[in-house]
Amino acid sequence: MRKLSQWEKWLGVPHRSYEVPGYTRGATAKEDPVLGLNRDPLNVYSAKLVDGEPVLHITGQVFGGLTSLKSYDNFHLRTQQRWGTKKWEPRLNAVRDNGILFYCVGEHGAGGKNWMRSQEYQVQEGDTGDWWPIAGAIIDVQARDEGKTVVYDPKAPVRMMRNRVWHGTDYQEKPSGEWNVLDVYSLNGNAVFRLNGRTVNVILNSRYREKGSDQDIPLKAGKLQIQSEAAACEYRRLEIRPLTAWPKEVAGDVPTIVPPAK
Repeated sequence: MRKLSQWEKWLGVPHRSYEVPGYTRGATAKEDPVLGLNRDPLNVYSAKLVDGEPVLHITGQVFGGLTSLKSYDNFHLRTQQRWGTKKWEPRLNAVRDNGILFYCVGEHGAGGKNWMRSQEYQVQEGDTGDWWPIAGAIIDVQARDEGKTVVYDPKAPVRMMRNRVWHGTDYQEKPSGEWNVLDVYSLNGNAVFRLNGRTVNVILNSRYREKGSDQDIPLKAGKLQIQSEAAACEYRRLEIRPLTAWPKEVAGDVPTIVPPAK
C-alpha cells in the first residue's frame, strides 16, 4: 500500500480528550459530529516506507475505516499486521484493537457512526480471528458455549450467530510489535479466518437483517475496510487474489454447506 489512491477514509466522532484542527464540537458529546468522508486532519491513516517497504500506518486516534473503492466477492486476502505502542481514549486501559471488515455495503457509519455494514475479522491483542457482526450482520458457525462466550469449534453443530464468536483453540499470535500473517478466504458468502497459518474461525451463510426485520438478505460481496480503533497499528504486504474454489490449505476446514440456520 505505497499510496492510498484506491482507498477512501471515513472517520467518526473524535474523543473529547484532544483537540482537532478545524473541527467544531457540538453542545454535548452526543451532539459532536463525525469527521466524515476523506477528512483526516490528524493523519490517522497514512502510507509510509519502513525499511524500504510500504506500510500502512494507523494512529488509531479516531475511530473509523479505510475503505477500498473496489468491491470483492470471492477472494483471498493476505496481509501482515503488527501493533504500535500508542493507545487513545476511550481504550487507554484496554487491549489494543483493530479489525479487517469485508462484504462492506451500505452507508458509511452504519455501525456506531464508524463502519459500514459488514463481517469483521477481529484484530485484537489475544483475540485476533474472532468474528464480529457490524450493523446487523449474521452468520452460521460451528461453535460451542464456553461459559458466557461462544467459541468456534469445528466439531460442534452449526448454529446461527448475531454476536461475537471467539477464535478456536488452534491459536498462535506473535508478541506485540512482531508481524502476524492474517488470511481471509471468501467463497460464496462463506469465509475462513487464518492467523499465522492456523485456521481460527469459519463463518457460513453470510447475511444480514434490517433493524426490526426477520428477513435474511445475502451478504456475499462488498468493499473492504481497515479499522482505526484507539490503538496504533500497521499493515504491510496486502494482497487480494480472486478465488474460484477453496485452496487445499483450507478446503478441509469448510463443512458441507447447510441451509441458513434459523
